[in-house]
Amino acid sequence: MVNGYVYSCYASPVGNLYIAAGAKGITDLGIGVKEGDFLAGLASSQTIEPAFDNGRFSVLFRLLDEYFKGRPVVFSVPLNPSGTAFDRVVWNALSAIPWGGKLSYGEVASVIGKPGAARAVGGACGRNPIPIIVPCHRVLQSGGFIGGYSGGEGVKEKLLALEGIPFKAR
Repeated sequence: MVNGYVYSCYASPVGNLYIAAGAKGITDLGIGVKEGDFLAGLASSQTIEPAFDNGRFSVLFRLLDEYFKGRPVVFSVPLNPSGTAFDRVVWNALSAIPWGGKLSYGEVASVIGKPGAARAVGGACGRNPIPIIVPCHRVLQSGGFIGGYSGGEGVKEKLLALEGIPFKAR
């Protein structure tokens, strides 16, 4: 690890997950993207190029193995996502949604003390740089409709089904 900023790839049932981390924790997780596209995205937000390193992610990979076997997991790994203060408040609220649980965008807005900010919560979910670990897939539109997802609606449907979370397709 030359500079402390590393990345790796995890082969999951929903496609390759590319993961990056710095000294303070995981910064990014890309679902179903090509390695070059993931690295290009990192280059726009980081000043140093990450080195490939599987060893740094061994704990996370074990947790992902359990998750994709359908077992409840708490991702107890250090996180360091970049975002606004509002984004971080939303992401903290999302991290508190338990396995198999769900909230609407409006409910998350109420949880963070910003009733009426459902659209802003949706925007923060869309900017979540570490999906699955910060479970934005557990947030649905009112009425139980699936809503959007940075990894694609098909991936969100698979994650919801894996956790047994009921939803309505569009």
